[in-house]
Amino acid sequence: MEQRTLNGPHTREIEEKVLQLNTVDKFILLLAGAQKGEPIPGRIHLQKEMYLLQRRFQDLGDEAGYEPYLIGPYSEVVEDEAGQLELSGLISEERGRFEITQDGRAAFDSISRTMGPELEGVEEIKELLNDMTKREVMALVYFSEPIKGLENESVEYEDLARRREDLAMSMYKKDKIGAQKAAHIAGMYLGDFIDKIKTSKNL
Repeated sequence: MEQRTLNGPHTREIEEKVLQLNTVDKFILLLAGAQKGEPIPGRIHLQKEMYLLQRRFQDLGDEAGYEPYLIGPYSEVVEDEAGQLELSGLISEERGRFEITQDGRAAFDSISRTMGPELEGVEEIKELLNDMTKREVMALVYFSEPIKGLENESVEYEDLARRREDLAMSMYKKDKIGAQKAAHIAGMYLGDFIDKIKTSKNL
């Protein structure tokens, strides 16, 4: 497919920035631009959305280097690269939210033309997580996509474990996950979780 190239010194500057992007940069930029540029609510969402993506795409996983941390899986590389993208003027952080800039949109358009399954995966993950609460996001990651050693490192683990049934029910009622996955997150047998659903509807 022929790539559309815009003219002008500013466009050449954007193209040079795109050439300097590594895999982590590209995925962060794709996240920022996905879902029509809907802002990423904060660092927890950014970290956990990237975490789910790196489990799906090996080249990202090789670079991101996630480890168990105080608030769940954490990548220092993702943190640092998000800062570099902000310094480059491709994303901005306003009131804790990450947004794509006008230059970032131009870069997004450029790299998205070379992405197939990756872009689809980014759209899917952002749509799933972006409007969840922080605790819902962490419960989804902690109990359905865990990282080894998380229960020993995270200061949030015990509190989330106590609330996992309610958080699973909340995600299920929002149509974020199906009953089987919700039961897994809740730590319940599927039949017991379905009974809980029926009970909650009768209240």
